[in-house]
Amino acid sequence: MLKRSSQTEHDNKVKALADHLIAHNYSNVRADVKGYVCPEKITWKATGSGYIPDATATAGRPQIFEVETEDSINDRHTEDQWTLFAAHAKNTGGAFTVVVPYGCLKIAKARLHQLNLEAEVWEV
Repeated sequence: MLKRSSQTEHDNKVKALADHLIAHNYSNVRADVKGYVCPEKITWKATGSGYIPDATATAGRPQIFEVETEDSINDRHTEDQWTLFAAHAKNTGGAFTVVVPYGCLKIAKARLHQLNLEAEVWEV
């Protein structure tokens, strides 16, 4: 997991997201935070390299969630993760959702557009 200045904020948001998913009847909720089963690593077939998403769940179809903080939206690491998770969701009939803090919705949507990626954006 990438260490950032806002790591505690990030981890708290991942836990809150997982709790929210459970409260809203998502099944097979996994989260990369203490107290939850960790999601499976998603990898590129060509290279075998990949990342563990912050959370995964099922609600009719597989869902991948990546939580960002204001300081992580434009990181190169974030770009790599979003590219992989968006491609995986598209190839498996799933959905990819980026979760950002209030006030970061436009920044996240602009970044997704710049990268030509499809994802839903939740502002929490």
